[in-house]
Amino acid sequence: MYSYPVWLLLFVLVPLTALLLLNCQRLKKYGNLFDLTIIGALIFSYPWDLIAVRERIWYFEKPHFFDNWLFGLPVEEYVFITGFALLFAVITILLYERYGQK
Repeated sequence: MYSYPVWLLLFVLVPLTALLLLNCQRLKKYGNLFDLTIIGALIFSYPWDLIAVRERIWYFEKPHFFDNWLFGLPVEEYVFITGFALLFAVITILLYERYGQK
């Protein structure tokens, strides 16, 4: 029951939170980049998610979701879009700071 929110919690939100807490000072200077990451992720992901749902390419149904919808998609999908984009951005920044600057 509610498998998608549990999956999001375990594989997106927990790692993202851990990375943010452990690297808070290093990541503060990238605040604007994270804002742009969220906006960009929503701009590019929302339309194809909405089209895929309306065309029945994929679907969201109970009991896997809480059934709270916003603009045609479940709230969990927005958490996925923004959380995964932020997780990817944080990992990329941390790897670049460690290995990319010479």
